[in-house]
Amino acid sequence: MSDTNASTSAPPDRPKFSFPKPTGESTTHSGNCHCGAIRFTFTLSPPLHEYPVISCNCSYCTRAGALLVYPHREDFVLEKPTAAEGGFDADVVGKYGFGDGTASHRFCRKCGSSVFTVCVPGMWEKFVGPGAKEMLPVNLRMVTGLDLDALNLRKVDGWGLRGPQYELKD
Repeated sequence: MSDTNASTSAPPDRPKFSFPKPTGESTTHSGNCHCGAIRFTFTLSPPLHEYPVISCNCSYCTRAGALLVYPHREDFVLEKPTAAEGGFDADVVGKYGFGDGTASHRFCRKCGSSVFTVCVPGMWEKFVGPGAKEMLPVNLRMVTGLDLDALNLRKVDGWGLRGPQYELKD
């Protein structure tokens, strides 16, 4: 069975991601999974009210309901589980990858919330260009007190961007 939105092959020249340049202004946000077992903060520049929030149509983001922003990895702090509890590799942090294996989607094993994504080193250079900083995509639906109607949504064709396309195997 395949998803009806999937194209039959990846385009020969995949488009590059385009991210906003830091402006010197920033906002810091806190978030957590539904049960609170995973908690984090991150800082974005430009501030969130100016930052384009990605609404991706790929098979994973569609099913997870993800609305994504891309803070630099050094601007993301995993507060719980702590490093002493295993941090990104703690038992409560589930991992799911598919396709080319460059993205490891992280979710809470207690409540199932899709929280953020960890990408393999160097992946951002492939999609953004040489010298790209590592980023850690965050699902804004996990951010505390967020007004979803105030977001600057940008639809992205994740189906065409990532390839090869995901197909459900029986």
